Amino acid sequence: MARAPMEIAVRINKPSAFNGTQTAWNVLCDLYPAAETPEIIMAVMEYCTMRKLDPFKRPVHIVAMYNTKLRRKVQVVMQGINEIEITAARSGKWAGMDAPVWGRDVERTFRGQFENDDGSVRDIEVTLTYPLSCKVTVYRLVGGTPRAFTEELFWDECYGRAGFRSEVPNARWQQARRQMIHKCTKSAVLRAAFPEDITEYSAEEMDGHEIDAGGITIDATPTRPPTPPRRETPQHQVDAMDTGGPADEPDAPGDYRIATPSGGFVYEDPIEWLAGWDKLLDELKNRPNDLRALRAMNRRELFDVAAVNEGAAQDVETRLARLLDQPRGDAR
Repeated sequence: MARAPMEIAVRINKPSAFNGTQTAWNVLCDLYPAAETPEIIMAVMEYCTMRKLDPFKRPVHIVAMYNTKLRRKVQVVMQGINEIEITAARSGKWAGMDAPVWGRDVERTFRGQFENDDGSVRDIEVTLTYPLSCKVTVYRLVGGTPRAFTEELFWDECYGRAGFRSEVPNARWQQARRQMIHKCTKSAVLRAAFPEDITEYSAEEMDGHEIDAGGITIDATPTRPPTPPRRETPQHQVDAMDTGGPADEPDAPGDYRIATPSGGFVYEDPIEWLAGWDKLLDELKNRPNDLRALRAMNRRELFDVAAVNEGAAQDVETRLARLLDQPRGDAR
């Protein structure tokens, strides 16, 4: 039996300064889930207007960073690799890019604090295998002739941290070890090839790092409706849930969804989808009935994701099974 259409989780309230429709505002909130205030989304709109970019294509990112001068966490609007490539293409002088050249794989164990989305921290130990470095060459027309520009970045010097001044990589760098260093290397080499057009670091390069100036910092209070207190799902409700297979009409490929009792979330990126699962599993790790309910609600979502990204879906199913196999109060 197919479920009713899933609703999106509560969004930031639309400010009076926003000239678009409520639907447009809802879409922006879904595209920029890291936003904590309406001001930061309005800053995205202003930035994109000045740069003649389409905010609905996510050319920029909202990055949480630690401002050493303000001595607090801030949100910063930063260009993504997409905007950097757009800027290079607009110059009319970008003549192509070679495939990345990878350094040898290395293994390292990271120990330290991991900062959760709610600001709490926990001590973790994680062992990762990742490429030592990434080298990228791009070509720029100089006097009508393609000239090569090459940059090599090293993973240990670039990776995003799981907490401010933590040594542990954040979720994105743990799950997409080659993708993230590749994005950072592309940003660096395009900045070298087009210094008059590209001057700032990208969001991928600054994720999890500190700043002392630059970007757009926001000092405001989130305006989300209050979240009601949660109670664990009774066992009889879990047993009554529909745990059948996929619906007759699957969602379009590329949709990464998580169903929750209060609605749900939709992601375009599997890394963000996995980060969403990280948050939910950490929140519910000592509530087995709620974990069982979450697994039952997401049978279809996991099936759909497996069709386009089997590894991501299998990772979530394995972690759910591991948590449910552990004694209550001892899940990790």
